[in-house]
Amino acid sequence: MRSPAPSRQTATGALMKERLTVGSLFSGVGLCDLGLEWAGMKHRFFCEVDPFCRSVLRRHWPGLPIYEDVRNLRGENLPHPDVLCGGFPCQDVSLAGKRKGITEGTRSGLWYEYVRLIEEIRPKYVIAENVPGLLAAGIETVLQELAEIGYDAEWEVLSASAVGAPHRRERVFLVAYPHGRWVDPEHGILSALVGNMGKSYEPRFVSDWLGIRIDRTSRASVREAFGGCVLHRVDDGHSRGMDRPESVKLLPRELVPVWVRRLKALGNAIIPHQAYAVASCILEAEGMSVFPIPQRNKIKSPFAAL
Repeated sequence: MRSPAPSRQTATGALMKERLTVGSLFSGVGLCDLGLEWAGMKHRFFCEVDPFCRSVLRRHWPGLPIYEDVRNLRGENLPHPDVLCGGFPCQDVSLAGKRKGITEGTRSGLWYEYVRLIEEIRPKYVIAENVPGLLAAGIETVLQELAEIGYDAEWEVLSASAVGAPHRRERVFLVAYPHGRWVDPEHGILSALVGNMGKSYEPRFVSDWLGIRIDRTSRASVREAFGGCVLHRVDDGHSRGMDRPESVKLLPRELVPVWVRRLKALGNAIIPHQAYAVASCILEAEGMSVFPIPQRNKIKSPFAAL
């Protein structure tokens, strides 16, 4: 039985001398990576196929390698990270898709490239993120492939509302590590997740949502879980300024393509606070300090100046 996780520490002043390093696959615009960085991890490389997303990554992580195609990567040619993270494509496991599952030749079949790189790199930890549909159409494949290369895994469904956002955006977060690293099934790495959710950054308008976990099978679950006033369009986020006709303005024609790419990138992303909560669990399990999330006025938009 492993000893209980050390108490949470806050890193202030100088940066920690020792930080877990990260290699990021299927990086998107880096919102998952932003959460890992907030917690105190340091990136070594990214991999993202979309040119617009790579432009965002280049702006916010200048000087780091950004590879284009996960299929062309080889572990021996990459900077070695402690943590390999990534949200592999969800199209074939999502409830909104055709539910083909994780099979060769599909978008979600890029999982096989992910697990190949895990085997070649042998990181201390793997963080895989996907939609909840994975639990019904692919989780067996993921666990089997990890087991075959000597990795154990644990997972949790974490919604954006659980870390303060006024919408669900549920995602499966799976953390894997070499077989035998943690031997106590009652106190796995993610056992601290519930406590860490309430330690995340509090948005100004939705602080009362922190730590709420919603049963997605019931339409009334939001009202049951939250005793206060509930926004009518809760899944759409905060409605302030959205519904008044006078607030709606047409974009200049030349900006439409940019906004389409921005919205697509955000639609494929998570909120950084979800990744921050998961990273905090890993850092605490390692006995390392967890950085506090930056104050709201110091958080930069991933799309700033683009």
